[in-house]
Parts: sequence; structure tokens; C-alpha cells
Amino acid sequence: MAAPYLSPRARELLAEAGAGWYDSTGNMRVRLDRPGLFVERRGADRDPYSDAKDRRLRSLRGRGAARVIRSLLDDRGPIGVRELAARAEVGAATGSRVLELLVREDLIERSGEGAVVAVRKRSLVHRWTQDYRLTTTNNAVPVLAPRGIDRVLRDLADYRRPYALTGAAALRAHLPPDAVAVAPLALLAVFVDDAVAAQQELKLRPADRGSNVLLIEPFDQVVYRESTVRDRLRHVSPGQTAADLLTDPGRSPEEGRQLMDFLATKDKEWAH
Repeated sequence: MAAPYLSPRARELLAEAGAGWYDSTGNMRVRLDRPGLFVERRGADRDPYSDAKDRRLRSLRGRGAARVIRSLLDDRGPIGVRELAARAEVGAATGSRVLELLVREDLIERSGEGAVVAVRKRSLVHRWTQDYRLTTTNNAVPVLAPRGIDRVLRDLADYRRPYALTGAAALRAHLPPDAVAVAPLALLAVFVDDAVAAQQELKLRPADRGSNVLLIEPFDQVVYRESTVRDRLRHVSPGQTAADLLTDPGRSPEEGRQLMDFLATKDKEWAH
């Protein structure tokens, strides 16, 4: 397929269909069995030819989009626009614009009456993380726990301010007890409303290098939505955990895929 521009989601769907592509920004994929040939090149992930008069939503950046996405990931349909907006705590107009974008990118299905009847949750998380990243969308403060991560976890069990573990620590809370994470827990990521207060109360030290804890002030309170408690510790929801892992460095994306594979065993919408 050739076009002026193909979005990441369009390229993903073409790959699933076994088709190749080329666009004028440099995105290209050619695959042949005979002779054996595979060429893939990445160009732009944003449409440089968008019409300034086109007012349709094109980004999932921001609080409103995040709240709608989290509601779609956390809940099961079908659900109407107004009910979804109420659950997400956004205006009906915001909910409609976000859903319109998700329909265009084949991430949800809607009934004739407009209700959301199916969500491709795995693809939705991947699409969201094109615009959301754990350490840049939020305010992430690296610190050092001189007594180790395990001591911080023990102290968090008695921490009285709002918090929720995310990343690798939350992954372990959402996997079954007999499952083994793909990588050891080396960095503790925790959402807190006040990083300075958390650093003082948890006896952590500033650290530009060699940090083993990330104190993350959330861009919106939606990160705490549907958080769960396990072993006296609060963890963000599976959907938030997956998004945060996919945007973290190292082996975190691999952990995110491990989590989504497990979620797909309980909810088939996480399979796609």
C-alpha cells in the first residue's frame, strides 16, 4: 500500500494482514518469500500533511483522553457515551471526540446507537503510549533508598499519604502468585502526590545517578483509579501498569507484554 502518510496504527493493521507499505515520510515495509527479502524503515509517526481546518482529535495526550482510555481499559462494555463520560469524569463532548479518534484507528467498535461494544485493549494501550510516557507525562524524581527497595516497601505499608506502586512492582501484584516476572525488581516506581514529602518521610536521598526509586507526581489523579491493595501495599490498575511498563526503559516493555499476555487469559479484549 502506498499513501502520503500511514499512521502507526495503520501500519500495525497492514502488518497483521501481511501487507507491505510505503509513505512519503519514509515509512516502508517490503517482505518477499521468493527471493527472501525483508526491508523495514521508519519515517514519521505524526501526519505532516494534516489540514489545519480539520478539527478532529488526533492526539491522546492530556487528562480527558487519559480518563476515557483508563475507563475503557478498566471496565467491560457495552457502555454508552454519556455513561462512559460519567465514569471517566469528563464532559460528554470530550468523550465523543476521544471515541471518534479510537473508531478511526480501529481500536474500538460501536453499535448503531453509539455504545462501545468492543475494545482492543492491547492495541489501545500501545496507541496511548504514543502520547503518554511514565517519566515525561508525569513529574518523575529519581531518588536513592540507601537501605534498599525492600525497606521502602515495608515503610510504604504504613505510609499515610496517597500513593500507588506502578511498573515492575505492580506487575508482580497483578500476576498470579506462582508466576515469575521476566526481570528482577531493580527500580521501584511509585506515584505520590508530593515527592518532597515522600522523600523525607521514607528517608530517601536525592540521586541523579544510581537511583533505585522513582517518586512520580501524577499528571492527573486518574492514575489512582481502580488501584488495588495486595500484601498491605497499593498498586495501580493493570491497564495503568501496562502503559507505564511499555514506556519505561530496559526490560520494562517485555514485562508489559508479560502482563498483557496474562490479562488476555481472563479478558479476551486484552488479546488484540
